[in-house]
Amino acid sequence: MPDYEVYSLPHDGEGDQTLDIRKMALALWRGKLLLAAFAGAGFLAGLAHVSQQEPAYRAVTSILYEPERLQIVDISEALVKPDTGAGIGNQVEILNSTTLLGNIVSALGEDTILPARPDSGGAPDTGRIWDAAAAWLLDALPDSVSSQLAQLGFAAQTDAGAAPAQTAEDAQKSAARDAIGYLRDNLEIEVISGSGVIELFYYSSDPDKAALIANTISEQYIDFQKVSKNQDVLAAIDLVNNRIKELRQSVVESERNLENTRLDLARRRAQSAEMTGIQLAAHNQELAAVRLRLSGSRARFERAEAALADGTDLWSVTEFRESELITDFRKREMDIRETIAQERAISGSVVTPSSVRSAALLGQAQQSIREEAAYIVAALEFEVESLEQREQQLEQMVRELEITSIERTADELFISRLEREVLANQTLLQTFVVRQKEISEQANLQSADARVLSRAEPPSHPDRQASNRVLLASSAGALFLCALFLLLRERMNNSVRDPHDLAEITHYPILTSLPLTRRRRSLQKRAREFVTRPKCLLAESIRNLRTSLLYSDPDNQPQVIMLTSSVPGEGKSVTSFLTALASQHTEHDTILVSCDLRDSSNARIYSKFPRLVPSKAASTGLVSYLRNDCTLEEALAVHPESGLHILAAGKKEHFHESPADILSSPRFSQMIAELRERYKLVILDAPPVLVAADARLLSRMADSVVYLVHWNRTSKNAVREGLRELRSVNSPVAGCVLSMVSQSKARRYADNEFIYKQHYAGYYS
Repeated sequence: MPDYEVYSLPHDGEGDQTLDIRKMALALWRGKLLLAAFAGAGFLAGLAHVSQQEPAYRAVTSILYEPERLQIVDISEALVKPDTGAGIGNQVEILNSTTLLGNIVSALGEDTILPARPDSGGAPDTGRIWDAAAAWLLDALPDSVSSQLAQLGFAAQTDAGAAPAQTAEDAQKSAARDAIGYLRDNLEIEVISGSGVIELFYYSSDPDKAALIANTISEQYIDFQKVSKNQDVLAAIDLVNNRIKELRQSVVESERNLENTRLDLARRRAQSAEMTGIQLAAHNQELAAVRLRLSGSRARFERAEAALADGTDLWSVTEFRESELITDFRKREMDIRETIAQERAISGSVVTPSSVRSAALLGQAQQSIREEAAYIVAALEFEVESLEQREQQLEQMVRELEITSIERTADELFISRLEREVLANQTLLQTFVVRQKEISEQANLQSADARVLSRAEPPSHPDRQASNRVLLASSAGALFLCALFLLLRERMNNSVRDPHDLAEITHYPILTSLPLTRRRRSLQKRAREFVTRPKCLLAESIRNLRTSLLYSDPDNQPQVIMLTSSVPGEGKSVTSFLTALASQHTEHDTILVSCDLRDSSNARIYSKFPRLVPSKAASTGLVSYLRNDCTLEEALAVHPESGLHILAAGKKEHFHESPADILSSPRFSQMIAELRERYKLVILDAPPVLVAADARLLSRMADSVVYLVHWNRTSKNAVREGLRELRSVNSPVAGCVLSMVSQSKARRYADNEFIYKQHYAGYYS
């Protein structure tokens, strides 16, 4: 059994889930006639709808919107919002608002706006017919379905008769709502890009009514603008007046606070800040002088005290030397010392009463000096203590004056802030008073932000744009539905149309593709055409199949080749016959064995061929040979032009066995072995795989199996299932053949060999 490589050809796209724009375009192009028919039907339906409608007249009026900004204060954004660029969009919403349309309904009346109702004696009202039909349908439906439809709103019209009677006020409100809705449905608003011009279009069956309503809308819009503008001005004036009242109250309160603060400061601070400064300067100067004196006094005291304590010469201390008493005592001491010195000079070392008395006087003088020095030290100490006390007093006074000065400065700063607040409130109040006068003057000159550029005139002819839109929409909708149908049909089609798809789903090589032949042509005529027209496309395709089978592997050429398919009608019998005929023309002894015993048409076709042994009747054939009722030569038929041997069931052969049992019998296997010895090539025309198990039984005796697939008819699932059946018995499948291909149609589905075969058809003539 040869080992054939299983592979898949390259494919455009990644699989069935890939969105292939080219395939979609080809599918639409193949259905171009259906698209044209749908577009025509949609156009006719739109034309019928337009013909039933009344002619609509369109009245046009233009409005220029130029907003003026009211300057209230320099920072106007604080009171009036500036135009943000969406102002004209807001005007469009105002024109389409319920308030403005309600004003128009009030001005013209509902009867003027709403169309006149048709008379009962004229043509039947389509709406009433539909209402009656809907009521009948709801009555026929079950109660649960009717209640569900009523909840969804579909039964509102049929329940109108059961609704409670409306009052006159409710009826008037309902009519007003209907008129507003009718106005909104027939009104179109467009803004000219890059300008402030707004165009109003109103449609009506009456040209005069269309112009009247369009002009009324523009007039009501201008009046609405004036009222809105005056409301804005009045609101701004009220805002300024309220602000002036607030500022006046703020000025009064700030002035009152300033007065009270000044009075409180006058009560708390009897002395002025200037006097406090003078006192603080004088005390600081005196404090400095006291500290200087204290430093000198402390130094003299310490020096005198140290000299007195040490007992040194007191005369060397300045403080003692400046004392008159000490000076007198010092002179007296000097005199006594001089007297003692004279007495010693006279008497020598002898003690005399005079020397004793002089010594007593000297001691007394020295004691007097020391006592006076002690008095001087005590006086210096007292002076130091007095200066220290004065220093403390002055420091306390300076601190108190500094605190008073700081508090005075803080009070003056607070008063200054109150003065600035009073001045700011007075200035702002004066500014708002001036702006109030300006706003009042501007209010007298106030006008609307919009004006009418052109009034609407009654149109002379009906508007065709709505009709054109209906026709375009109906045609486009029909085209869309048809395109959707074509794409869905293409998506749902599971047949094989492209060799790439066949290779992808089977994973076997594509041996060739066979063109579509005339179905009513007999097998003899096809054989005659194959012989007489060797360059035709069918002959070239058969020879291509033969070459692919016999010469793909020259070392292991198959001898027994079986042809089968998924289901009947895929051209396997014709392909088997022509393949055998092509092999016979190459001087290869070939025999065709028709193994499809379940199809009686093959017996009828091959019974028309002459017998190899003319003496035998046409009733002998494959079954008779397997029963040993005749020899092989007696069972064979022959093609007269080529000499091809054909072994098929006879026309009148009858058998009660199962074809599967016949084909799986040892006698049949012996027959195949005998045919291998007598012929170079044996072609087995096997039954379809999915119809019976015969093909799987025969595939075990074949060297190669060729699987035929009908182009654009056999489904991919059938092909997969048939090949799965063959693989379950390890059949030597050599490849697939795409049969019965319509060259003129196949080129529409993909870019493949069919395009070139169709384009170069003259090459095969």
